[in-house]
Amino acid sequence: MKKFMPFWFWDVTVTEKKLASLHSSGYHLSAFSPLSGMFTFEEGDKTDVIYRICRLKNCGGKAPKGVSENGWVSVCGSRNIYIAYNPDTETKNIPSYKFWQTANRISILLIVFLFCHFLGFLSGFGGSAVEGGRFVLKNLHFISAAALEILLLILLISGWKANKNLSKTSADLGLTGFVKTIPQENFIYSKEEEKQMLKSGQMIKRNPLGWFYAPDKAEKMVEEMALKGWKFYRFDEMGVTFYFIKSQPCHMKFVVDYQGEASDDYYLQGKDDGWKLEFTSIMRTMCFVVWSKEYSDDEECPEFYTDGATMLKRAQRMALTLGIPMMLFAIFSLVFSVILSINEPELIWIVPIYLLVVVEFVFFGSKSIGFYLRMRKKHNQNK
Repeated sequence: MKKFMPFWFWDVTVTEKKLASLHSSGYHLSAFSPLSGMFTFEEGDKTDVIYRICRLKNCGGKAPKGVSENGWVSVCGSRNIYIAYNPDTETKNIPSYKFWQTANRISILLIVFLFCHFLGFLSGFGGSAVEGGRFVLKNLHFISAAALEILLLILLISGWKANKNLSKTSADLGLTGFVKTIPQENFIYSKEEEKQMLKSGQMIKRNPLGWFYAPDKAEKMVEEMALKGWKFYRFDEMGVTFYFIKSQPCHMKFVVDYQGEASDDYYLQGKDDGWKLEFTSIMRTMCFVVWSKEYSDDEECPEFYTDGATMLKRAQRMALTLGIPMMLFAIFSLVFSVILSINEPELIWIVPIYLLVVVEFVFFGSKSIGFYLRMRKKHNQNK
């Protein structure tokens, strides 16, 4: 039997429940095409199982060893996706939903952007008129934009529901630690205790603007603060605010790592090597991960990456995926604002908004490109 599920990826928890229901009815999944959304089933025993659809780079449709050891049976998949089932329906050893949550949130942000864009088109260009006492739509583009707005609104609502399902399923399975940006064990003090420490001066906050785009400067700041007797405590959940607590001067190595794709194995390896996870982006792809490690006076400064080429590659990745795209978008916004002011003088009020966007993207884009240039210079000096 074949079943067509074109939007299987929109809410994988719903797709997994469908696969489990078919399995209990005697139809076992045997093949899957992620692009077409076609699922193929073969007849088998009517047994209750749970399914998981996971994305893992270069997995070849097979679950990794750690997952298989917890009772999961690989069924099928593709180069970067594997589908597995587990006969133990009560198991808590379930792979993370973080990738799908990331993909869902990115989709929602894109939909919101498009929705606002076409909303501006509708409000700014009109396309309607009153003729003979009747309201008449005269512009076909206006009608198309209005229809697209309705479709985007539907997608936005369904995307929000999908994200809610993913978060709820993660919480029910005890996977909340995977969806937080900060590990729960990093919250040593309660909120009330933190407020009191801030008032008494035992805790301070710092908000360096755009530190993500100049990670080497953030690393240096935290390490210097530790030497002055202000030990890094934690971030806020957005990763914008640094919290420091008063302590004895100490040595601390602080590392801001920019990963193309952060897997569960990456986090486990870092912890196994003695590093403390301080922060991780909500997204698993193009992901900022922050680590720290304290060391004594008679110890050498630890290095997260001992290979200088790897460190340079991290900086290069930032420049290519953040810096250059931001600069290009700034140029596009600048050109668009000039064209708009010339061709549509009545919309001149929009130009300052675009100029603010230009300034913002140039600021952050230049910081990440500057980081790469500093790392390249350092790498060349160490050769």
